[in-house]
Amino acid sequence: MKKSRKIITLVLFVVVNISMNVFAQQSYREKYSNVLNHYAMNDGDSLKLKAAMFLIDNMDGHVSPDGAAVEEYVSRMKVMKKTAGIRQLQAEWYAALKKGSVINVPDSAVVSDSYLIHNIDAAFDAWEKARWKETITFEQFCRYILPYRVNDEHIGEEWRNALRQQYGSLIENTTDMKTAFAMVKDSVFRTVVLSNKYCQYTLDPMTCKRIGRAECGQRCVLLVAVLRSLGIPAVIDCTPMWADYSNKGHAWVSIVNDNGDTYTVYENDDIAKQFNPIDASLFISRYKIKPEDNCPYEVKTGKTPVKIYRICYEKCNNVEACDPNILASQFIMDVSQRYGLETDITMKAEGDIPVYLCAYLSGAEWMPVAKAVPKGGDVVFHNVGKGSVCVPMRVDGGMRHYLSCPFLVGEDGIEKVFVPSATKMQTITIDRKYPLCSYITDTWAFMRGGTFEGAMVENFEDADTLAVITTMPYGMTTFEVSSVNKYRYLRYHAPKINRSSLAELQFYATDDTGRCHLLSGDQLADGVDMSTVVNVFDGNPATSCKGLQVGYTVGLDLGEGCESRINKIAFAPSTDLNFVERNHLYELWYFDIEWHLIGRVFSKDDKLSFDGVPEGALLLLKDKTKGVEERIFEYRAGRQIWH
Repeated sequence: MKKSRKIITLVLFVVVNISMNVFAQQSYREKYSNVLNHYAMNDGDSLKLKAAMFLIDNMDGHVSPDGAAVEEYVSRMKVMKKTAGIRQLQAEWYAALKKGSVINVPDSAVVSDSYLIHNIDAAFDAWEKARWKETITFEQFCRYILPYRVNDEHIGEEWRNALRQQYGSLIENTTDMKTAFAMVKDSVFRTVVLSNKYCQYTLDPMTCKRIGRAECGQRCVLLVAVLRSLGIPAVIDCTPMWADYSNKGHAWVSIVNDNGDTYTVYENDDIAKQFNPIDASLFISRYKIKPEDNCPYEVKTGKTPVKIYRICYEKCNNVEACDPNILASQFIMDVSQRYGLETDITMKAEGDIPVYLCAYLSGAEWMPVAKAVPKGGDVVFHNVGKGSVCVPMRVDGGMRHYLSCPFLVGEDGIEKVFVPSATKMQTITIDRKYPLCSYITDTWAFMRGGTFEGAMVENFEDADTLAVITTMPYGMTTFEVSSVNKYRYLRYHAPKINRSSLAELQFYATDDTGRCHLLSGDQLADGVDMSTVVNVFDGNPATSCKGLQVGYTVGLDLGEGCESRINKIAFAPSTDLNFVERNHLYELWYFDIEWHLIGRVFSKDDKLSFDGVPEGALLLLKDKTKGVEERIFEYRAGRQIWH
């Protein structure tokens, strides 16, 4: 009886949902009956009629940011100079907010009959005149060229004809769609610079183009709009979060062929390619760590996606609105396999309650990246990124319940499970809370060849070399010096290969009593942003000087009568502030099916030691004094292995 009730309830749920969808379609078709009649009157417009129904039937659920603040900001941007900086744009936004707030309104409230008709006609015109038209199916056209919106942007002025007119000449001699994509991307990204977000909503393409700067997601909206205006089937793909890096995901632009194959342009590609590295998934590394560098750290050069989703116009997902992230959207499609993510994860799970696959969000918690419903006592997650560390979770009454210990995803499934030992404990010594990335070690490597000099003449024409950086420095580095001569002027002279950044600089001398003391004086610099020179002498590794040219110098004038013999020099390159810092409070945690605190200590130097750490555990170090970046790791062979 209970089982039959379950079945009846399920059937009713399905029927109700189908009925609601049908009602929504009928309601929207009634609202836009003039659009449908416009195309129904002419037999030659049968495809346009189908296209109109595609847009109308999928409009429910789409909303547009609107309101007095949006209207005011758009009007201000129409007269704003393209050279406006981020601060000015933000100031204009705050001024616009005084006019009112931002509200989300259904697309049906802002998309008029004429707007829809113009969009359909312009989209068809671009498709029909594209040299690659024969390679684009009608279904592909509807999904990736036809929609009047790209993501969640404001529905503003019509953009297709204006963007086509502006960029059409760029590709007029191009017959290959993939080449055209690369050319357009290069042009858009050169003329619209990447910047921080300057207002809280996503601008319409024309306003974004007018401003000439945009954050990552905003620029993707503009690029897709430009491509679609030229008859190129384009879409935004994204990873909601990286498996092993930062607290942010990433979005990029792809084109899609009639087989669903996905093509992207990476860095300086002159043609779109399949299975490219994902845009921004690799750090631009100018220096490769060599064995002779004796680097004591694991250096990260790239990022791993757990899952990849496509932002669609059509409804393609029926996920509950209570889901905590991108999975809540009904307009996303799982395209992980299109990017080579092919590992399937199978695990035991009773019942029919959905299970979420979670990855760790830096500085936060385990966050859902995929969802599956168990069948026959098993739950399967398809196309998960190799190298991800994940944990399954269920939500019951708003509470999270983790179903197993975390595991590492391998080529063919679960490669390793992080099960904390109940009997084997270890003592660990650690010095970081976050992986070291190659863009940091680049700055260290390029300090090699830098010199420390002493002189009695201000222009250093009589300079003596006190020390030379011959190996890659790691954090605060000290040179013991035994200078015979006394010097009034002291400086660091950067190598003439790169504008590496110096965070700390200290010169020491021994007084007549034999006591070593830190020297001070008037600051000197050349080729440096003078407002940042003070950062080198402030005793704070979190601040650094900004070298404006290679071979810059920064140093001290000790003053007349204060000449000194130098016996020690200490310096530090700029860093990411994720090393263990003195006098900070740290916590070490491990995870099985919940987090457990191992210990809490105040750091006395640049390393931490913890006893009673379970072998095999997945660990997390938190700086409770300052900083939010943190990553899960295991401790093996005396090293932190980051995940």
